[in-house]
This record gives sequence, C-alpha cells and structure tokens, in this order.
Amino acid sequence: MTYIWRNLLLRKVRTGLSMLGVAVSVAGIVSLISVALGMKGSFDQYLEESGASLVVFSKNVADLIFSSVKTRDIETIRGIDGVEGLARTNFHMARPPAPAPIPLIICFGRYPEERLMEKYKDLLVAGRLFERRDEIVAAKYIAKQFRWKIGAKVTLFDHDFTVVGFYEPDIAWENGVLVHAGFLAEQLGRKDSYSIVFVYTAPVDRAAVRKEVEEKLPHLIAVPPADLTKRFDDQLKIIDDFIIMITMIALVVGVLGVLNTMMMSVSERTREIGMLRALGWSKGRVVRTIIIESVLLSVFGGAFGLLLGVLGTEALLSAFEDAFLVSNYEFATFVKGALVALVVGVLAALYPALRAASLKPVEALRYE
Repeated sequence: MTYIWRNLLLRKVRTGLSMLGVAVSVAGIVSLISVALGMKGSFDQYLEESGASLVVFSKNVADLIFSSVKTRDIETIRGIDGVEGLARTNFHMARPPAPAPIPLIICFGRYPEERLMEKYKDLLVAGRLFERRDEIVAAKYIAKQFRWKIGAKVTLFDHDFTVVGFYEPDIAWENGVLVHAGFLAEQLGRKDSYSIVFVYTAPVDRAAVRKEVEEKLPHLIAVPPADLTKRFDDQLKIIDDFIIMITMIALVVGVLGVLNTMMMSVSERTREIGMLRALGWSKGRVVRTIIIESVLLSVFGGAFGLLLGVLGTEALLSAFEDAFLVSNYEFATFVKGALVALVVGVLAALYPALRAASLKPVEALRYE
C-alpha cells in the first residue's frame, strides 16, 4: 500500500484534478436526485396536510390541472354514506404584468367555509383570510417580491383583487402560491367544475367510500393522498429518465478523467514496472496495484463529491429561492453516488492495468 500511496501523491496536482472530476460527477448526481425527491416529498406533504381521506379527480388526465370534477359529481359524492365533508380546489397559473420578479404565480381557488382553509389560520402572519370573491391571501415571499401591503390592489386574470392577508408556508413550493375565492373559477372557464375534490371520512369508512365513488362515477378516481403521486408515475418517470441520462454522462466523464490519469501514470512508470516484473512481480499483482490506485483515487473523489453535492445543492437553492425547490437527502442517494465513484475507478483502471501487465520486463527496462 505504501507503493500505491507514493504513486498517487507523486503527482499531486494531476491526482487532485482527477479526484475533482469524479467529485463533480458524483455531486451532480446527488444534487439532481435530492431535488427530485424533494419535489415529490413536498407534494406528498402538501396532500397529507389536507387531512383528507381521499382525493377525487378525473380518471384519464395527464396532469391534475386538466382534471374536471363537476358540481353534479360532488353532489353524488356528498350523498354517499360515510362522507363527512368535502373541499373543492381549482388550479390556475397567473402571469403578472411585466416587469415582474416572478414570471408565474400558482393560484389556488378555495372556499372560505371548507376545511382546506383551516391550515392557513395557523400559517397566517399578517391580515386575515379572504371572505369575499375579490380578496386574496398571498404567500409572504410573493408579497415581498411584489412589495404588496395589506389592502393592496392587484390585477390578475383581468380581475381586480384586494390583498387581505399573508401566510408563511411550511412547504417550499407554496412560496409561489396565492389563494383566492374559488368562485372566480366560474369566470375563468371552469363553471360548475373543479380540479380536484378532497373527501373527508372516518378511517374505517374510507375503503367503502372509495369503492362507491368509483362505481357511481366511473369517469373519476378516488385515491388516498399518499398514493396520488403514484397515479402520475409516467410523468415522474421523465424525471427519473433524466437522472439516469445525467448519471451515464457523469459516469463517462469520470471514467475518461481517471483513465487519462492512469494511462499517464503507467506510461511514466514503464521502466519502474519493468523492474518490478524483473524482481518477480506477477502480472496479477501489477493489475491489482493499478486497479487499487484508480479505485482509491475515485473513492476519495467520490467522498468529496457527496459532500460537495449537499453543500452545492443547498447553496443553489438559497441563491435561486424563487425556484421554490427543496432538497431531500436519502441514504440511497449517497449509496448511488458512492457506487458511481467505485464503478468509475474500476472501469478507468482496466485498460491501463492490462497494458501495464502486458509489458515485457526486458522491453520495459529499455524504455526511455
């Protein structure tokens, strides 16, 4: 091992740059996976905080924004035994007048008397909740960006609103949300229609209510909040495919960087390897030595990459806070990063190791 460490430390700059290349590759993987998990986790948390037993929406839609639950459907659900309450929600995207610090604002249409508004009572930091259809409650971040004050007049969807309250979300992406009275939906092309409906039941009644909703309204689907994201696996798979693609690119870049280092190392040590072979080193021992050098280089680079991935992700999320993203670090993510570093070390060492082992001692000793 002393010989291996000596070889790695002999060219400190080159070794350091190779380690940095591996570190950047691993950091990119950790960052992408963690942000993707954070996005999914935030949405799951938002749904769970609704306190609902079921979420009802259109059966065959690519995105919830295209879902349409009619008023007559709601009345049918309301009449099912075991249903204790309902809460309607509409989703809209508003584009503020230019110039604007935020290009788009997520708008939730809610109803003052329904349970979904209860969470905002605890999150409210100024003003009050809306009571009329021309009033809105905005996330504190939005209010700060647009310099809104309580009582400010705001024009969205060609309608005039009064800002009556600010709230501090406990979920990152809700920093880009404002809440308005759901009645506005009627003027935005959603007359007698809602994006989703939250259904409240006793725990023992949930399964029966779910079955009856789907039997009476086959064009709708009812799922527990925790299972909602599973219904959109095809859309989420795009993110997974993107991560796989980035991982493969990172793997190739890492392998090429370490391969270059190991090839140069073997080339510079041709005479030395020939001498070792003449002193009795077997081909297998030469191969093992080169592979261990490469793996150590990659593993240390990967370890630094794991740390860099966490620090870099948090720095970027702080710098681009208007992206409303959040990170979620899982043990499996770090395992994937470490495996990438290990694979880089092994793959990058194979050719240089075999080349070194194939050197004939006599020819290697004559090498200049």
